Amino acid sequence: MRYVALSVLSLMLAVTLLAPQSSAADKIERLTGTVKRISKDTSTIEIAAGSAPPRTVIYNADTKFTKRKAPGSIDDMKEGRRVICLGKFDDKTRLIATQIDVRTE
Repeated sequence: MRYVALSVLSLMLAVTLLAPQSSAADKIERLTGTVKRISKDTSTIEIAAGSAPPRTVIYNADTKFTKRKAPGSIDDMKEGRRVICLGKFDDKTRLIATQIDVRTE
């Protein structure tokens, strides 16, 4: 009985130690707001929420664009439209977008 309990405990410890651990580097960040400016030359979008200052979102060839969760493109982005941007922040607090979803017309 003691051997079985020790074996189960050892197995539980091994599974816990081998399980993938999420870190802050793996965390997906989110910015939501209204598009204030789009610059296709620099691949940036400025969005603002409420009275907060605008935040910069950077997109690239790997960024997935959607419109209300359906396939979309950068051409769906227009000033005044509400967007949800997912990605990771760089050292300058700009969001490097992996996905941008246009929510309003």
